[in-house]
Amino acid sequence: MSSHSYYNTGRDGLVVVQGTPVIASGHGVYKPPPQSGKEYSNGEYQPQKTGHGDYQSQQENIHVSHGQRQQKRCNDVLFAVLFYAHLGVMVWTTARYAPTMMSDAAEAAQDAYQNRMLDEGGDGGENNGEIEFDMAALWLILGVSATAGLSLSILLLSVMMSFAETLIKIALLFNVVTPLLMAILALLTGAIPVSLLCFMLFAFTCYYAFKVWNRIPFAAANMRTAVSAVRANLGLAFFAFNSLFLSFFWTLWWAIATTSTIYVTSGCSAEGCESEPSGPLVFGLLLSYFWTVQVIKNVCHTTVCGTVGTWWYNPEEASSCCSKAVCDSFFRSVTYSFGSICMGSLLVALIQTIKEMAHQAREQGDSALLCCAECILSCIESLVEYFNKWAYVYVALYNYSFIEAGKGVIGLFKERGWTAIISDLLIDGVLGMVSFAVGAITGVIAALAVAASGLSLAGAEGPSAFLVGFMMGALFASTLLGIVGSAVNTVIVCYAEAPNEFQQNHPQLSEEMRASWRAAWPNDFTY
Repeated sequence: MSSHSYYNTGRDGLVVVQGTPVIASGHGVYKPPPQSGKEYSNGEYQPQKTGHGDYQSQQENIHVSHGQRQQKRCNDVLFAVLFYAHLGVMVWTTARYAPTMMSDAAEAAQDAYQNRMLDEGGDGGENNGEIEFDMAALWLILGVSATAGLSLSILLLSVMMSFAETLIKIALLFNVVTPLLMAILALLTGAIPVSLLCFMLFAFTCYYAFKVWNRIPFAAANMRTAVSAVRANLGLAFFAFNSLFLSFFWTLWWAIATTSTIYVTSGCSAEGCESEPSGPLVFGLLLSYFWTVQVIKNVCHTTVCGTVGTWWYNPEEASSCCSKAVCDSFFRSVTYSFGSICMGSLLVALIQTIKEMAHQAREQGDSALLCCAECILSCIESLVEYFNKWAYVYVALYNYSFIEAGKGVIGLFKERGWTAIISDLLIDGVLGMVSFAVGAITGVIAALAVAASGLSLAGAEGPSAFLVGFMMGALFASTLLGIVGSAVNTVIVCYAEAPNEFQQNHPQLSEEMRASWRAAWPNDFTY
């Protein structure tokens, strides 16, 4: 296909690319208008006279919303300072309160051991019905599960490239069939209200599948592009798994700090606690946990977005496992963009903390009002997280502050008329389905490995090994495929911002993307 067909020529030689006018110069040679000088003023395109006529009267209200790379500066510094300060507070509380709790716990354990020895007549006695646990079996399962889960996840990246449309269709049909099976099961067991709800859900999913079926080629092209970027920079997997281990380490640290702080401040001992923990203290500790988890996750997300952006614009810098783009993107995420990441993460963490407080209060009082409040907070949390996901793409690509990034994303999709596109979550279904499949296969491999070794795990070798293997495999797969999810967000923004660069740097993927998107939304695209 000729590169000239990538553009549409309007009257008087004006060319529209992604809804943006450019000037046709010569015959069949198109040059975009300069992005500096008189042609652009505050983001508004001001067409100039050329040999093809005066376009001022025809295009006087055209607005262009392209992101501009900002100078290297640290944005939203206050929130980065607050985040580091809160980590300092957690270090202080751990150092002050943990030794006291550990000392009391050691004394209580020693007393319990001495009492047990006295009751058993001075010797350890027999097993007394305790389950034998073979650590060798556990390490075998963990090793096999980690190896199998990671290998299968990487292998399935190639499968997702080759069978993108098929996987999306399977995931969509699975979402349709599941409520139908649940409705039939509920009907057979006599749960008529549940059956009616499941039938209603089945009808809705059928309607949804019918409406989005023609968009599957678009989602498939999107996924193939994202997977291509990830495979070209597979070193991103290191940062994804690093964020997983950091989250695990932070959870352990937070649990020790929280337990010891509440233990000491509430006057607890082996006999009990003198008082209940204060509400503000619990709120602060919960906020600390959720905020840090969000920051760790969003640093990884922003790193992926920045790397995919470099792959889009300058593929020569992002074409190896440990490419310069991966390292540079991570550096920007933990320096220049870190304050913006902390700011957006704090918004979500506040909502999560309030929701958790409402949940705890509802468990104590079982109030319908608290139940409604928890439901509303869950919806708000999902919306804010969804907004943040797109805002961090702009943070990664252009080094915007968090508020500037949010405005840029909203303006971009409003002007391009792509509000419906970002609601297409077909790819999420595929990622979830693939993660589940990897978990199931890994569970079977782990169970077979334990059976072949003859080791015992808690007296139930097969089921226990399968369960541990399933969780490990699903966790590894979801971590790796989470990179693909971040890459998908970046691809959507970059294609709206710079389709020409995509055509120049990745022509085959560009042709697939353009054809599928134009087929799905023929009225929204004029190129």
